[in-house]
Amino acid sequence: MKILATILKGTAPALALFAMTQCTTTSGVSAADEKTFIVGPQTADCTGVAPMKCLQVKENPSGSWTNLYTNIEGFTYEPGYEYVLKVKTEKIANPPADGSSIKYTLVKQVSKTKKEMTASNEKTLIIGAQTVDCSAGAGRMKCMQAKEKASENWTNFYSTIEGFTYEPGYEYVLKVKTEKIANPPADASSIQYTLIEQVSKTKK
Repeated sequence: MKILATILKGTAPALALFAMTQCTTTSGVSAADEKTFIVGPQTADCTGVAPMKCLQVKENPSGSWTNLYTNIEGFTYEPGYEYVLKVKTEKIANPPADGSSIKYTLVKQVSKTKKEMTASNEKTLIIGAQTVDCSAGAGRMKCMQAKEKASENWTNFYSTIEGFTYEPGYEYVLKVKTEKIANPPADASSIQYTLIEQVSKTKK
């Protein structure tokens, strides 16, 4: 019995140490599956299988922005804000050929900070309550009516505004960001418009 007690005495600290090691290892794996992402206030043109818009992300404030070719489950992005997010990463066993091999899930939105766009790239547009028939290239289409000042005349707006949903019968005041498109199609606008803020929506 004395021998058995001595053996047990000797193994108890070893078992405790083993249990502690296991806990440490497990939490280490958990930490490795979590990342902090900084998400930029603007998306960028990128190409997966087809041209698309990518979130701009980096893991350190001093790092460079990189394209994120997938979404973050549970996260709703709003242009014009910079986010700090904690995300969980999971490897996808059999990812589609055109998809990411990693799944990102939002754990916590740490912060959401309003970022001022460059003034030269920002405009205020007034959008009219009705669309009109217009021609772009070879095709006929419906154009929104737009102007930058209330005293101006309406002009045909031959482009779309990303992030903006138009509803006939309402006049809108919008803040938009403008970006030059490097190689626009011959029958399309050379400027891309992105909604920053819907200032007002008035029934007409």
